Amino acid sequence: MASNFPLELVTPERMLFSEEISELRAPGIDGSFGILANHAPLLTELATGLIKIKLANGTESFIATSGGFLEVSNNKVTILADSAQLADEIDVEKAKAAAERARKLLELPDGSQDAEALRKELEDALNQIKVAGMKS
Repeated sequence: MASNFPLELVTPERMLFSEEISELRAPGIDGSFGILANHAPLLTELATGLIKIKLANGTESFIATSGGFLEVSNNKVTILADSAQLADEIDVEKAKAAAERARKLLELPDGSQDAEALRKELEDALNQIKVAGMKS
């Protein structure tokens, strides 16, 4: 049987997740990576993407994140996320509307919009739509 370890995922708004898990996959800025029990100490930046968690009971949970930091220390994982949502909490219609708004603003020729912020908004919304389809 696989060893389990605690995961705490915190956003600026709330403690989103705090449970024993057996496996974690996360979107690093240099690519996706995995964490198992007894992983070496690590501090890394997260990118926008999917956090996939295998719970101690074998079920999976999916979380959309827009970045943040992940730390492994003393066989515990802590994620400080810029924002994160469980797949079953994502409002798909709201995400679709945000994506459409960002697309339209990016198409404006006047350049008065913050293109980098709009691209990030679009990326986050598309990620939420993708992760919402992965409900466990």
